Amino acid sequence: MTPLISDIESLRSAIGQRVRFQNVIFEIIEILEDGPSFVLQDCEERTAIQPDQHGEAHRRVPQTMTLPILMTNEGSLDADGMAIELLA
Repeated sequence: MTPLISDIESLRSAIGQRVRFQNVIFEIIEILEDGPSFVLQDCEERTAIQPDQHGEAHRRVPQTMTLPILMTNEGSLDADGMAIELLA
């Protein structure tokens, strides 16, 4: 059972937790207050080429993505609606 979430500080306790989304394992690395949204970082071997400030690619970094946070009417995280699986 997911605990009730009442504010952003409660959501921040999820930072560092791993989730499965679209059959890929991600780690929650940040909570964006505007939305709110999870920032997820790919924990597998897939990387993206990161350009520098001039648009030139010089290094590979883990892929990241932003996933909007959905809540149930009771105020808990709606993992089913977000199509994520919380991993231990």
